[in-house]
Amino acid sequence: MGKMKRMRQKLHIAAAKSKDKDKSNMNSNNNVADQPMEDAQFKLPIDPTALGARGENLFKDVKISSLDLTPQKLPDLDARSTITSKTFRGQNLTKKEKQKMRRDAWMAKMDAITSAKNKAKEKKKKQQTPIVGDMTEMEEALPTLELLMKKPSQAGAKRDHKEKERPIPKEKKRKKQIDHKEKERPIPKEKKRKKQMHDDISLFHRVLEHPLFKEDASNVIKTHLKNKIQMEKEMETS
Repeated sequence: MGKMKRMRQKLHIAAAKSKDKDKSNMNSNNNVADQPMEDAQFKLPIDPTALGARGENLFKDVKISSLDLTPQKLPDLDARSTITSKTFRGQNLTKKEKQKMRRDAWMAKMDAITSAKNKAKEKKKKQQTPIVGDMTEMEEALPTLELLMKKPSQAGAKRDHKEKERPIPKEKKRKKQIDHKEKERPIPKEKKRKKQMHDDISLFHRVLEHPLFKEDASNVIKTHLKNKIQMEKEMETS
């Protein structure tokens, strides 16, 4: 229950609007001044509980739906850029806990900045370096040259072994060395390439001037291809 206060009394007299009112006010004021203060009757405020009996439910007719109420929004500390003293208002936290929360938020922000910088550096490095696939799995799957050389047929291996045991003359050795050196060179020399080109051109001119080619060129080409394929097959089988 609130405090019971006395009604404020106006001690100052309002300004008169007309002469008649001024006279009546003057008379009333004189009468009030003549009366002692003890005889003055002060009006006390009405007690609010006097109208109804105590213990009654004042909110029995009040109906509030839950849809009209707005949901309470809690402070999102993670989404905020700064944490101030107002953030912790209403939470019973100690000074150390508040400092820790501020430090955690600052460290999270710094980690995000550093991670973004590192990602940018890695992206720049990847753009500068050429794209090279991982060839280790393919290298492991493919056999090496040593394994291929070690797996010839048994007959071929015996023949090679016998040829090694036989004495080889000097002329054959020299020819083998020359052939070996020529095979090792992937691109022939310019002199050899020019010679081959001139030979091919001369052969082409001779073919064009041949009478059989002039009569039926397509038939001649077909027979030549057949003979060539047959010769290659015979060389493979032998």
